[in-house]
Amino acid sequence: MKKTDYIFIIFALILLIGCKKETEEISTYNKPVVEAYLIPGMPLQVKVYYQKYLQDTITYGYPVTGLKPRVLDGSGNSVALTETNSGVYTYSDPSFVKASGNYTLNFDLDGYQISAETTMPDKPKNFRVSSSQQQIPTMGLGSSSGTFTPVIFSWLNPSSAYYMISFQNIEAYPTTINSRVTSPALNVEVLAGQTSSYQTQQANFNYLGLHRVLLFHINKEYNDALKASGETSLSLNTPYTNVKNGLGIFTAMQADTLYLSVYR
Repeated sequence: MKKTDYIFIIFALILLIGCKKETEEISTYNKPVVEAYLIPGMPLQVKVYYQKYLQDTITYGYPVTGLKPRVLDGSGNSVALTETNSGVYTYSDPSFVKASGNYTLNFDLDGYQISAETTMPDKPKNFRVSSSQQQIPTMGLGSSSGTFTPVIFSWLNPSSAYYMISFQNIEAYPTTINSRVTSPALNVEVLAGQTSSYQTQQANFNYLGLHRVLLFHINKEYNDALKASGETSLSLNTPYTNVKNGLGIFTAMQADTLYLSVYR
């Protein structure tokens, strides 16, 4: 799945002097970017790195090393994460992140306490598909033959929760649909929003063959972050974050899986 950078919301202090002091300090504070996606039964991993400048070609900023982050599960359990790579902090026991609960991340950096909270959403219910096969029209030079008929995915969503769909080609040697496109992405992610169904589009698929289709039940915080990253360049100034005294996203999600065979 895509991972992206986001920015920080300043919380004002009550006293005027304290507010002025905080503003002066925060202007020189190099805010860390936090990236963590909690999934039940998966080891816990938190990436922490500095902001990268717009002209940088690196995927992430420089890693923030030497931290001592902890994650609490809301029921009195707290675990310390270990730095397994530069700026990558993990807790390898997959049983810590469960199918329900509230989770909190905490660590200190340059005299600031960085924290974030998230709640594990329920697993999607009654995930179905109208067909296990998706036909793609044959592409020709400047034209195509046949009509794209969408496949319909559906699920229960009585509370208008947020969902995301990921189309993942799992062939060992996948065949590209459009040979004129160089190195198309194997995975295509789509924000489904607060709906209970999704009709496929031809743009969802870059390769022929078997696809794993994951329906993620996500939190509003992640939905807002993904929407912000897809907006205009104005969002570079105020992208969404749920990390206090930092940037980025600390969120949880659950998924259900179906399979779809894509052919001409």
